[in-house]
This record gives sequence, C-alpha cells and structure tokens, in this order.
Amino acid sequence: MNLEPHQHSGDCQCYKPSAPPPCAHPHYPPARPAVSAGKVLAAGAAGSLFLAVLSLFAIAVAIGAVAVTVCVLVLYAIYKDVLGRKG
Repeated sequence: MNLEPHQHSGDCQCYKPSAPPPCAHPHYPPARPAVSAGKVLAAGAAGSLFLAVLSLFAIAVAIGAVAVTVCVLVLYAIYKDVLGRKG
C-alpha cells in the first residue's frame, strides 16, 4: 500500500472514520405491546358499571319529572277550586 506522505494537521481526514452507507432495508416503527386480558376485562366492567349508573340516574330524573308534573296539576286544581268558591 503506497500512500503519499503528508503532514497530519487539523484538515487531515486520516483518523476520522467515514459515515456508514445508508441502509437499503425498510425501517418500521416498533410494534405496540399487546394489551393484557385483565385490562380489557377491567375496562369492560368499568364501562358496564358506568352505563348502569347512568341508566338509573335517567330513571330517577324521569320519576322526578312525573312527580313534579302531578304536583303542579294537583296544586293548580286546588287553586282553581279555591278561586271558584270565593267568586
């Protein structure tokens, strides 16, 4: 191997390694870890419990609305009855 003699200086590329050539194969993102069955079952149970509580709340609101409507109708009938007897 016959290299030309030269002076080693800051410009010299003798000791700097060259960059490796780029890869030819494709790079894919890392695979996501699998979700355990326990987490899926816990999420399902929590979702079911939330929906059951929500449905009970909706039923309570409906019962309250019916009770308020009946109360207003009864009070209105009493009010009309009292005004009718006075006049």
